[in-house]
Amino acid sequence: MSTVIEVENVSKCFPARRGARDLRGRGGLRDWVLGRRQEMFTAIRDISFTVGAGESLGIIGRNGSGKSTLLSILAGVTLPSGGRVAVNGRVASLLELGAGFHPVLTGRENVYLNAGLLGMRHAQTDAVFDDIVRFSGIGAFIDQPVETYSSGMYVRIGFAVAVHSNPDIFLVDEVLSVGDEEFQRRCRVKIGELREQGKTIVFVSHDLGVVNTLCERVVLLSNGLMVDRGSTQKTINYYLRQVGAEKGIHTFSGGDSEVIHCEGRVSLFHKKEELSGSGGFQMEINSYGQLHLSSMAEWTIEEKDGHGCTARGRMPRLPVELVWKMWLDEAGRLFWELALECERETQIEHIAALMGFPTSYARWLYGDFAGPFPEILPSDTRWSMVVAQENKQREAVLLPEKGRTLPPVIARVESDNPHYGVVLFNSEYIKFNRMVMAAAAYPQHACLFKPGRHDLMRVVLDLNRTESELENMIRAPRMLECGPLTVQFKNGSLCLFHHGEELTNYLNVYSSMLIQQLWNDSQSLQWGAAQVIDGGISLTGTSRRFPFCQHWELRRDSDALRLQIWLETFETLEVQECHVSALLRHEYDQWRTEHEQGRFAPFEPEGTHWVHFNRSYAPGRSVTALCGTLPSVTIAADDDCPAVRMTVLNTTLQENSRGIQALRPSESGRLCFEPGRHLYFSGWIRIGSEAEGGGAKAASAE
Repeated sequence: MSTVIEVENVSKCFPARRGARDLRGRGGLRDWVLGRRQEMFTAIRDISFTVGAGESLGIIGRNGSGKSTLLSILAGVTLPSGGRVAVNGRVASLLELGAGFHPVLTGRENVYLNAGLLGMRHAQTDAVFDDIVRFSGIGAFIDQPVETYSSGMYVRIGFAVAVHSNPDIFLVDEVLSVGDEEFQRRCRVKIGELREQGKTIVFVSHDLGVVNTLCERVVLLSNGLMVDRGSTQKTINYYLRQVGAEKGIHTFSGGDSEVIHCEGRVSLFHKKEELSGSGGFQMEINSYGQLHLSSMAEWTIEEKDGHGCTARGRMPRLPVELVWKMWLDEAGRLFWELALECERETQIEHIAALMGFPTSYARWLYGDFAGPFPEILPSDTRWSMVVAQENKQREAVLLPEKGRTLPPVIARVESDNPHYGVVLFNSEYIKFNRMVMAAAAYPQHACLFKPGRHDLMRVVLDLNRTESELENMIRAPRMLECGPLTVQFKNGSLCLFHHGEELTNYLNVYSSMLIQQLWNDSQSLQWGAAQVIDGGISLTGTSRRFPFCQHWELRRDSDALRLQIWLETFETLEVQECHVSALLRHEYDQWRTEHEQGRFAPFEPEGTHWVHFNRSYAPGRSVTALCGTLPSVTIAADDDCPAVRMTVLNTTLQENSRGIQALRPSESGRLCFEPGRHLYFSGWIRIGSEAEGGGAKAASAE
């Protein structure tokens, strides 16, 4: 990679000026006439680095550290007092947007003037003029004098000209915060596109998140000196540690983890490698449709030690103080308790803890679901949801790419408020993060926060589990061992296993109700977390279409699963029929009920409907599917169960499943459920031995 910028031992000094005393006092006109030596201020001293073609370099540091001075030297705006600078290529400097614009000339004339200052010929400007106007959003004002423009219009057209001048090198100084939110988003996307095109970028910013996203390397300046350089994450980490004495910042550690709270942002490190993405972890409040970030607050560390701290942040535009208590235990788990204190009654519609992680986390586990994160593209200007919000759980797992040293992460939210849960997103391209959001949307009747303290939630991040351990942690609360039978609740259905071999197929064991000619399968319900009950677990699924929910109670028996399903209706509900069914592997070839037995017919190649085989629909208590190589599977109703008819069926060939079913039809055309709680099904699911299945087959064959 060729070098396009060389900075060697560069220093810059300025005369120390003293306001009104410039003419009369020390260092003023009299001293100048008499040849007396002026006091000098050194802005930067002995700075050396190189930038390769297509590389992105960030320059960070506190105000007054020399960042803008260094960038001005690279742009040729000012000359160094010592050292050597070589810049090879055409440069566009975004130091002062609109520099070189004449107020009397029109926007059109200034576009050509400014483009010429950036080295563009008239024909080149003609080729991109329409793109410049379109990007700036100036529209019909392009032929008005610039002196009539608002300050926002002025910077927009200045930025548009600069980014369309197609130079080799871009020098950028804190310009991604100009204009309104929509224009800022377009600016960030454009910078991202330039980076993808291989342009060389030198970027100065206080937004460490944006620097972390845009830059492969970072130069840190402190009091004019380059104090560290290296990887972006390590340099940012070093910078944060250097400012750890300020009132809103504290660093603490535990196990292999370290945390830095920096003015309403939390950075998490594991074995000295940063796990938090650009922007770190923040809190977000939505009040009257306006977003308020914790990084906007004025923060004070109230209590602190080597393992944690309590921080308080006063929001500038809300009568609210944020109270965070954070600590790391000996295992390196992060505990983050979030509360707020209202000075007066305040309406808050949404509260979230936003946790950004790098895109090296490529996969996720979330309740019954798992999958890869989609790729984040330069065209992604907004967050995109990875898992549908109606599947909201209280914990999620992030898994790194194969071969990466990053640890798997499980994030869990704990709260007495039922509205809280965890949702997964991809951020927009400029942030380039995987986002874990622990959040609650408050309904209209509960969004007024009274004066006083409100404890919101506790977020727990555990970095010490293996991938297999996390899979078990996520799914173990939904699994029961019932003798030879293992049952896993999965997204509104039950998967049946015998010695690790799955017996179910397609929809597994599920319930369904026919309402207004629409089948409402249990998989379509919105299911919450599993709750531990005596001998098992319970789960609740709520319909998004009709006014009901189902409560499933799963209990271990000695050799079977005890299953009770309760239907809770919130209005009068008329149901045409309902059932509990088990769809099994196609190898099952025989069936029996108390009234009859037979063989499953071959699947119909052209069939489009499910086909029932039993001829008797008399009430019954059990139905069994059999196979010579697999254990039998039985659905059995107990004495408390409402009357059911046991049936058997084939699905279509595409679904390739055998079905056994406890059907509950209506004798009068409708089952009418008044508001309240009703027993839907009560009984067992049992599997037999391989010998039992084979024996039954032999007996049937005889």
